[in-house]
Amino acid sequence: MAVMLGLGLWGLDRGTMWRDESATYQMARRTLPQIRDALGTVDAVHGLYYLLMHPLLALHPSEVTMRLPSVLAAVAATALVAALGCRLARPRVGLWAGLLYAATPVVTHYAQEGRSYALVAAGAAWATYLLAGAAGLAVGAATGATTGSARGAATGTTPGAATGAATGAATADRPAPGKGAAGTGWSAAGPGAGAGPGVASRPVGPAGGAARAGGDAAGPARSAGPAGEVASGPAATPADRPAPGQAPTPGPGAVSRAARSAGGPGPAGGAARAGGDAAGPARSAGPDRSAAPARAAGEAGRAAPGARVRSAVLVRGGMPRVARRAASAPGPERAASGVGWRWAAYGSVVAVTALLHVFAVLMLAAHALTLLVSRAPRRVWWGWGSAAAGAVGVVVPLAALARRQSAQIAWIRHPTPGRLWAVVEEFAGPSALVLALNLLLIAVAVVRPRWRSLTAVALPLFCVPPVLLFALALHRPCFHERYLLFALAGIPLLAAAGVDRLAGAGAAWLARVVAARRVEVEADRSSGAVAGRLARAVGGRLARAVEPLARVVAARRVEVEADRSSGAVAGRLARAVGGRLARAVEPLARVVGARRTRVRVDRQSGVMAGRLARVVARCRADVRVDRLAGVVTDRRRAVVGRRRAVVGRRRAVVVAAGVLVVGCGFVWQLPLHQREREPLSRQDDLAALAAAVGRLTRPGEPVLYDPPKERRIAIAYPRPLAGLRDIALGTPGPASGTLYGVDVGPAELLRRLGGARSAWVIAADEPETRRAKATVLTGRFQLAYSLCLPGIRLEHYVRAGPART
Repeated sequence: MAVMLGLGLWGLDRGTMWRDESATYQMARRTLPQIRDALGTVDAVHGLYYLLMHPLLALHPSEVTMRLPSVLAAVAATALVAALGCRLARPRVGLWAGLLYAATPVVTHYAQEGRSYALVAAGAAWATYLLAGAAGLAVGAATGATTGSARGAATGTTPGAATGAATGAATADRPAPGKGAAGTGWSAAGPGAGAGPGVASRPVGPAGGAARAGGDAAGPARSAGPAGEVASGPAATPADRPAPGQAPTPGPGAVSRAARSAGGPGPAGGAARAGGDAAGPARSAGPDRSAAPARAAGEAGRAAPGARVRSAVLVRGGMPRVARRAASAPGPERAASGVGWRWAAYGSVVAVTALLHVFAVLMLAAHALTLLVSRAPRRVWWGWGSAAAGAVGVVVPLAALARRQSAQIAWIRHPTPGRLWAVVEEFAGPSALVLALNLLLIAVAVVRPRWRSLTAVALPLFCVPPVLLFALALHRPCFHERYLLFALAGIPLLAAAGVDRLAGAGAAWLARVVAARRVEVEADRSSGAVAGRLARAVGGRLARAVEPLARVVAARRVEVEADRSSGAVAGRLARAVGGRLARAVEPLARVVGARRTRVRVDRQSGVMAGRLARVVARCRADVRVDRLAGVVTDRRRAVVGRRRAVVGRRRAVVVAAGVLVVGCGFVWQLPLHQREREPLSRQDDLAALAAAVGRLTRPGEPVLYDPPKERRIAIAYPRPLAGLRDIALGTPGPASGTLYGVDVGPAELLRRLGGARSAWVIAADEPETRRAKATVLTGRFQLAYSLCLPGIRLEHYVRAGPART
């Protein structure tokens, strides 16, 4: 929107108006009765636009004020095109489509004109957006929503919900939205075989895939006992179990453990896994805590594959989610009323847009084709038909009145097939390079559509109105690209979808390259691990080979120490010889006996200490396991966060690359945008013509406008021509109910020219134009000289004989 606003305000004051803008300027400044009288004879198709511009120009009549509504309408159309891209595809498609729409030179051309075409384009975009909302067109709506239970059936998921009196109620996962390549849908997984009441599985991850129900991984599954108690594996705690006789209320621990036992959603989503399929005993919770098969809970209530399953999980307060949703959901009357208001809004916008310009009603045919391609249900067709019939009923009187005023567009010729191609060039180009790129992107989006709802909306909007107007112009010429500006919105939408398709293919190719590179790195790491294992094996064999040598060396050291010890003992024994030997033996024996007793006591206490150490070690091991589980969870969250950050950066790079491409296209066509801000970008420059005529004429000289529509020069810029006498004007435009007034007849004109010695004629520079006033002057006046100006011929006639008094 900011880009379109900046481009619309850039060079808005060109300092001049062209012929159609001069019509807006003079009609909007008339009084309401004068506007009503004029619309009965001319410009009925622009009547609503003149009425809208009347209060605005009454506040401040100027060229900039007259063009501001078109600028704001172009900004609104850009926002609506972007909103359509976001609704029918994804946000980056909407961003690219909006930028492409704003950067198209023909959009800025009509955004800076005081005519109704920019408002018609905004109204058509708004009507298309309302159609998408009322008909339920969204991402993947054209291909139908794919339920997750169908995906789960392909991967082993049991869809449905099972209930049992003896084993508790099995639960079904809530349907979680998941996206696919061609569309999105609601995915629902079947119940875990051992899941008890109050245990909810996590929804699917962001990349789609079915939810995983608990427990086919290694480890015991869970089942519910008669009392509804949730039994868990070894990590269960008594705090998670309800007291006997109480209703099972899920706590955060039970839910989190159920989600962990279910495997939890991976970062990119995973296939559905049915609970209780793995080998291993299941622990049941009940009075006798007897073992029971974990698979017995969910087999009785399997639903048909493909059925959408709503969650029946109990929540706080004891009310199932299904009951809460049913209680809070709007009733059929309220839902029908909401849809009815949407269709009423759609019909009103279409009617107002067609009243701004009658050819805008052709968008109804494009919308009908959109509903046909999207296979809309009967209720949608009924709503659309009612809204379209109301809009057509409002526009029919205007169309009948405009048909009587078709002489206004008599200058339009019968179209040729080249005119259709000219519309394509102007809307998708006009630069040859930009045209080729746009057509290539449109072909990519149409041949292999990734967003079929977007293609179903954008392609008919771009193709159907031009073809229908071309067919109508073969009968009555009325084909012009300005009447089809509202159909241009389909081109940037398709081009943005093509860019997204190519970006997705490029990202997939890059992912395959990165995956191949990772495989090579892992192979290198694996070869390093194999080398390490081989080195350890060789080292072990070498150690076993050296062991006998080590034993021999150790034995040799023991012998040497024994020799040394025996020498020391012999020395001590020699010193103890004598009478002291007998006295020393008895105390020594007592000391040795006491020492042995202490050693035994120490050994016994060591056994007890060892047992205690083992108990403490087991407790520490449990604590370490819990901490390790927390660390693993934190690491998993960190990994998910890093992956999301990487995905976010990649998406940001893709979006920035698309914006850069659009910017390059704008820079490439910058000379065309600059040319649109010049006075010569339109068919004529009335300010320059008025200034040129004012320099060549003298005040008081008579002037004739041939035909009367050339009087627009004096109406738009009266100051340079204020001194000239409009000698042929009979009744001014506001009083006569016409745009340019009513001229007098030939006899009255000659009477008024009776005393004039010369006269100026401002004639249209069109060979087929019948010059009635020049014929009157012939015979009594002769042409002195003629000057060709852009769009007109300025002729000076001088009387051939003496002037009559």
